[in-house]
Amino acid sequence: RPGSPVAPPSKPVQIRGRPFLPDACNSLLPEYMAPAREDFPKVFAAQGEMSIPEWGGVARELLDEYLHQYQVILFRGLPIENADDFGLFMKAVGWRLKDKTAYLRAMQARSMTSTVVNDAVRTASDDHRNYTIEPHNEYHTVGFPRYITLFCQSPATDGGEWPAGDGRGILSQLDPAVVEKFERLGARYTVFYEHQDNAFYNCWQGNVAPTKEACEKYLKALNYEFEWHADGALSYWQVFPAIRLHPKTGERVWFNQIHAHHETFYKGAHPLFVDKPAEFDRYPVHTTYGDGSPIEKDVLDHIREVVWKNCVAVPQQAGDVIVYDNWLAKHGRMGSFGDGPARKVFVSVGFD
Repeated sequence: RPGSPVAPPSKPVQIRGRPFLPDACNSLLPEYMAPAREDFPKVFAAQGEMSIPEWGGVARELLDEYLHQYQVILFRGLPIENADDFGLFMKAVGWRLKDKTAYLRAMQARSMTSTVVNDAVRTASDDHRNYTIEPHNEYHTVGFPRYITLFCQSPATDGGEWPAGDGRGILSQLDPAVVEKFERLGARYTVFYEHQDNAFYNCWQGNVAPTKEACEKYLKALNYEFEWHADGALSYWQVFPAIRLHPKTGERVWFNQIHAHHETFYKGAHPLFVDKPAEFDRYPVHTTYGDGSPIEKDVLDHIREVVWKNCVAVPQQAGDVIVYDNWLAKHGRMGSFGDGPARKVFVSVGFD
């Protein structure tokens, strides 16, 4: 049944000036994140006793009918207690849980850190708990999934909220000139991996494939250009469109990772990169316009302003399952602080 709207956080969720948040000094950012709206995210509360697979079937019916309308749906009260339960639930939902090209690579080539738990579930992120993962669409490094589902086994004691980004609101409020330029040129996405012998973060052997031959097979199959550096590091890149048509509704969507794939996602924000000197140029990701020209700072500032102004804060409860239409809504993670235990959150991606 429909559940009660998400309650506001117990204290305001800081954005502007927050430690370990990308571009936190941007004066255009809102000071605090807005609370959830009545139907964003839409909440459904479980009633009665059913098995986890049965609840998965019920959830699939609701998601098929309502997800494209509400963009984000939060399920509460499900009998899901751990990652294995969550995997069972996701299999019962019935989406394809692997990108069709997943056989080409070892760990789906994610630029961030994450660990496989079972054949349907990963840790949501293994990155430092203080770090805020900006609201974003899951994108090319995981095969452009349609659905992102997160399960909270245990929330953080201070922070760690889920942002939910209203994609329709974001597109409607972006400067039309910014949208037009990206629509005309596209965006070039570059991924950089150190060799495992030099890595202090991720390496291509762990996140793409264990050998150069296997990496090249993956990259060529997906039409990436790539370069091997003299020290064994790997860069690869491709141009993707900033605007696409939603697979179900046909509407134009701002489906990209332009700001959250830019080097400033790490530069000056991520705990492992915050003290790097100005000349450091080996960040895990970077974006430019599709012609290779740099994205202007005021454009990035504007995009981040609009994204954050269209986000609401979703405080987590143990057992929560939140589902994002990945082509519409943006998901992320607020950093957590304090001496309490780190939150335990798991993710499953879904494909049509």
